[in-house]
Amino acid sequence: MKRPSAGWDEREEDLENQLNRGALWAITYGDLMSYLMIFFLLLYVATATRSVGMQMSMKAAEQRFSSDAKTIEQMFTRYGTQKIARLEIGENKIRIVFLAPVLFDPGAAFLKSDSLPILQEIIQTLNELPNAIQVEGHTDDRPLGKSSKFDSNWELSAARAFAVLRFLEINGVAQQRLSAIGYGEFRPQQTNETAEGRAANRRIEINILRRES
Repeated sequence: MKRPSAGWDEREEDLENQLNRGALWAITYGDLMSYLMIFFLLLYVATATRSVGMQMSMKAAEQRFSSDAKTIEQMFTRYGTQKIARLEIGENKIRIVFLAPVLFDPGAAFLKSDSLPILQEIIQTLNELPNAIQVEGHTDDRPLGKSSKFDSNWELSAARAFAVLRFLEINGVAQQRLSAIGYGEFRPQQTNETAEGRAANRRIEINILRRES
């Protein structure tokens, strides 16, 4: 029997090496695909878990806000606060609105003495809640008289907001929960063309902000 030549052995060895290299590439490619699949699976699980967590957190925040609103509504019923203020429940805050004459004399920024018991009753309820509180001052657009100590409605509204804030702080509401801002005549709720509209625009708002955590 004739023995294969050396050239044939070399070609056979080259073919075997090529097949081995191809098999190694296929193994590496398979491993890569497996790693990618595991990576995307973990990414999907993490995203789904975070989405569920966010939904649960939002639902919990909505439940807390609903509970806070109920507490404020009960305060209005318990103390008859609806006689001197109105309650507005928005998406992100609960607003207690006082028309200016209830708390302040015209052009003044000192709380009227007969308004203090009203505010003290409200403070009892505010202290039951951890929410941040923002006090807003608003006026109509009529210029202040020459005898006014304030140069503008802006300053008057800010002074009134701070007077309410200071009263809340003195009576036990934590300082870190409080802020105050004066908007002057720049956020009217009604037209300033009528006496009724101007009266509605002269107001103080105590805003109980929605808590997210």
